[in-house]
Amino acid sequence: MPGRTINRIHEGRSRKRSRGRLPDDDGSDSTSDRPRNGMDRSQNGVKRARVSDIEAHDLRQRTPSSSSADDEETSGPEDDRVGSPANITYENMRDKNFEHLTHEEEDDLRATQLLRFRPNRLGDNQISDNGIIERITCVNFMCHERLTCDLGPLLNFIVGENGSGKSAILTAITICLGGKASSTNRGGSLKSFIKEGRDRAVLAVQIKNQGQGAYRPDVYGDAIVVERHFTKAGQSGFKVKSATNRIISTKKAEVDEIVEYFCLQVDNPLNVLSQDNARQFLNSSSAAQKYKFFIEGVQLQQLDNDYRLIAESLEQNESKVPEQEERVKLAKRECEEAQRLKEIYESNEQLRLQHRNLGNQLAWSQVDEQEHELELREKYVTETATRIAEAHASVQEKEETLASGEDAIGRCERNIQDAKDAESDHRLKTEEAGEVAQEKGRELQALHVDERDAHSAARAEKVNVKELEQKIAEEQQRLEEATGDAPIRKREELEAAKTRLGQMEEQSAKLRGQDPDQQAKIKQAKDNLARIMDAKQKKAEEIRQAKAAIARLEESRSSVYAAYEPKVPTLIKNIAGEKRFQSQPVGPIGAHVHLLKPEWSSILEGFLGKNLNAFVVGSVHDQKILANMMRQLGIRNCPVMIGGQLPLDLRGKEPDEQFDTILRVLKFDNDMVRNQLIINSAVEQVILVPKRADAQEIMFRGPPPSNVKACLCNHDSKRGHGLRLTNNRGNISTQPVDPRLNAAPRMKADSMSQVAFLRDSIRQLENEFAEIESDRQIRYQQHQACIRDWDKHKKEQDVLKRHMNKCEVEISHKAAELDQFDGVDGRLRGLQEQLEEAKRKAEHFAHQYAEIRVKKELKKEDLDQAKDDFRQLGLELKDLEARTAKAETKLKQVQGGYQITLTELNEAFAMVQQAKATHDRAQEKRDRQAARVQDYTHEAEKCHSVRLRIPEGETSESLHKRHLALEKRINEQRKKHGMSEQQILERYKDSWQTYHRKARDLKSIRRVNQSFKQALNERLVKWRLFQRNIGAHSRANFRLLLSERGFRGRLVIDHGLRTLDIQVEPDRTEKIAGGRSTKTLSGGEKSFSSICLLLSIWEAMGSPLRCLDEFDVFMDNVNRAISTNMLIDTARRSVNRQYIFITPNAIEGGKQYDKDVKIIRLSDPRQRTLTLT
Repeated sequence: MPGRTINRIHEGRSRKRSRGRLPDDDGSDSTSDRPRNGMDRSQNGVKRARVSDIEAHDLRQRTPSSSSADDEETSGPEDDRVGSPANITYENMRDKNFEHLTHEEEDDLRATQLLRFRPNRLGDNQISDNGIIERITCVNFMCHERLTCDLGPLLNFIVGENGSGKSAILTAITICLGGKASSTNRGGSLKSFIKEGRDRAVLAVQIKNQGQGAYRPDVYGDAIVVERHFTKAGQSGFKVKSATNRIISTKKAEVDEIVEYFCLQVDNPLNVLSQDNARQFLNSSSAAQKYKFFIEGVQLQQLDNDYRLIAESLEQNESKVPEQEERVKLAKRECEEAQRLKEIYESNEQLRLQHRNLGNQLAWSQVDEQEHELELREKYVTETATRIAEAHASVQEKEETLASGEDAIGRCERNIQDAKDAESDHRLKTEEAGEVAQEKGRELQALHVDERDAHSAARAEKVNVKELEQKIAEEQQRLEEATGDAPIRKREELEAAKTRLGQMEEQSAKLRGQDPDQQAKIKQAKDNLARIMDAKQKKAEEIRQAKAAIARLEESRSSVYAAYEPKVPTLIKNIAGEKRFQSQPVGPIGAHVHLLKPEWSSILEGFLGKNLNAFVVGSVHDQKILANMMRQLGIRNCPVMIGGQLPLDLRGKEPDEQFDTILRVLKFDNDMVRNQLIINSAVEQVILVPKRADAQEIMFRGPPPSNVKACLCNHDSKRGHGLRLTNNRGNISTQPVDPRLNAAPRMKADSMSQVAFLRDSIRQLENEFAEIESDRQIRYQQHQACIRDWDKHKKEQDVLKRHMNKCEVEISHKAAELDQFDGVDGRLRGLQEQLEEAKRKAEHFAHQYAEIRVKKELKKEDLDQAKDDFRQLGLELKDLEARTAKAETKLKQVQGGYQITLTELNEAFAMVQQAKATHDRAQEKRDRQAARVQDYTHEAEKCHSVRLRIPEGETSESLHKRHLALEKRINEQRKKHGMSEQQILERYKDSWQTYHRKARDLKSIRRVNQSFKQALNERLVKWRLFQRNIGAHSRANFRLLLSERGFRGRLVIDHGLRTLDIQVEPDRTEKIAGGRSTKTLSGGEKSFSSICLLLSIWEAMGSPLRCLDEFDVFMDNVNRAISTNMLIDTARRSVNRQYIFITPNAIEGGKQYDKDVKIIRLSDPRQRTLTLT
């Protein structure tokens, strides 16, 4: 068995089971009061305690109780010493000159009496509930491919021919249960047991595990299966399984624990007696070998080895005592010297006490100063926090001012644009009026020239007429005498022609009077054509804008934020990564709104305005953070609103269901967005009516419907534009709603529906364009008709002029004819013709002058009116230019104020950052100061746990000076002793503790040695008693077994010489009492005697398993039958024991039919099967 180390003797219990019950400590023989076999387990199945358990218990009981720690520290080392066993050998302590064996006859008599009192009936053996082997299985083991053997609970005879596997079963039990391969005497290593041609072998032993003494029944159940497998490569392992074949452990320690628990002792040479050991023990062993078998079988040798280790440990401990005594003496001297210095230290305690008090006051005075500094830091932190609040208020004020400035700039820009548009239109009108005035001036100047020429011509012709009339009068007076009828007729015809000419001239003047009306018609037709062309261009622009809207809508599909400022997507990413927000901002609002009716897109986009660009946050803290992020990105058109997350309750606040409201045509994916549009734009109370007439009917005829604040409708003529109608207690108002031109929609909508709506709008616009084009063609035709009428009018004038020319020619011809009648006086006729011509010309020029004068007056009036119009338009244009200049000046002023506010806002932000930085630095300094105060306080508390009041007028500096002065005095005294007071106290404390610790160690060593010695002596007393009783019991039982055959003899055990011999007298008639030596016996008598010896030793063993291989190999039939019956009878008198006997011979007689005997007959080696009988 493996020896245990000294440490394990002290530390833990032995893992091996007790081999037998020891006698009482008083040495009295109490075997008569116990069961017959002192090594057996009790009838109730409770397992016996281990030897190590008994030793530990006795050590605890025998160790005297130690005194208290205070007693040990004050009493010092003991003077009594345990006697050292240095000069006493272990054998002398153990054997005591074998005085315990001097009463052999009395011991044998007592043992014989005990044997006589045992029951005479056979069959008293009982089946054990646990610890017996139920089955052995061998796979590829030795020469067997597979061998299985089921064992009975009591007596088992395994019978078979050589090579059938009888010895393999015992070898398998030893190896499988953790025994060494060498102990079987069948092989030197495990791989030698593997069947030839195989790589691995498996052994399995099933152990019964029932009843009260079962091993961990809750884990293993009714049986424990131990498997051992090993290979040719040298690998080996265990598997411990439960009754259900579940693997519980794979460690050999578990196998050892099970074997020790059931006390199977597979390594005990007499417990599992192999074929070679049986042959050696029964036939050829010497006295020394028999003694060795005996002391190993009854576990005397194991106990002797254990006690020898205890003795060696005791000797080692005893050798430490002198060295420890010397250490105690040195520690005592050191302690006395330290105590002397301590007494000197205590004599100067008053001075040190004053020094400590000053040190404590100094420590707490520094705490006061640091706390005062901390108060200043706290005050400064408060001031910086106030500055931050003021800076934030300034930022908020500047932001509000900036927002107002942005609104003012927008208004100014709109005013400037309106003024410029009006100025441009008016300038165009003024230029047109100037051109008209200039044209009329030029026409008036031409008329003035014509008037002057006509007046001069008329005046000249009047002078000519007067001269000719005078000449004619003179000639007529001379020709009165020569007058007749023909000339008179000619003259009448001439007068008629002149009359027609006068009528034609009147008609020509009338036609010329129609020229202004004709020109006015042409101008009106031209203006109408220009207006229709302008409408056509506007309609084409609307079509272009609608197509561009479709393109923008298709482009915006790829990005939700395409309609916003370029930096908005970056802002969204920054918001997602920002951790300072208390709640995540939502925005822009338009990205979270879905428009259900796309036809209202442009009007709602314009009506909601910047609200769709806004972001919504949950607190002022988040608003400031988001506004700062927008400023850093340069985003200016996205307001930040604060709102709650709970949806607003609109019950009883919405119009009738017949009306569409803005809220009803929108769908929201966030309640905060819905709340903000309700709060800021009242979308729940603004109804939508497509036609203006219907909207006016709803809003202006009587009071508006309940819960309606405004109505949005489409513009009459401007597509995409809208009107906002309100009626506030009778105050009606109509305001335009301008769309966001050339901008993508911000609200989400069904893309296909929106595109379809825009395409329908384009088709409608194209139809309207076609109507305008048709109207243009009509106007063009009207303009062309006016031109044709003017041309016709001119043609009529030309025809009339040609007729007038013909009439003038006729008058000329008539005058010529008259001249022929008046050829007498041709000169008179010539004068008359000249007179007529002069009159005609004078009348013509007079009429022309009159017309020109009338035209001139009319033209002058037109010119005056044109000049007045031009001057008025000029004045109005100047007013508009002044208005534009004023608006631009106002814009510059507002922009200047905006820039100033922006600069101030940036400065305010810088002030916030600066204030925050200052505040952070102040907090950091405050925190460092607080930590410094805490450190100073902690250090001061180390000096004195209670805060000390600093005397008035004292400062840390003054206390420090006084403290240094006292410290100087103490140091001077310290130099005298070479160490400080603290070192003196620590030296005394350490030396005192060291001295008492070593004294306690010495006392403990002595106490332990005493306990060891006492325990060892008690163990050896019990060991000697056990040696005495086990020898007596074996001798008596040996004689009793010999008497079964009528032999006489005795068992000679010499423990001094370590020999065991037997003396047998087979002849009962022989009177020699001593008997003969076994060498003189026959083979059968020798084998029978050896069986008796084995059975007598078995009776002294405590293992539940008995195995014997080929016990009858050298016996004749008579001795074999007697030995077999004797083995069976002895086995039946045992309690809870299992026997396995192996023999190559058949078992004869009635024993084989008893119910407690199981004969296992192994078949022919070639069949490798089992037949149970």
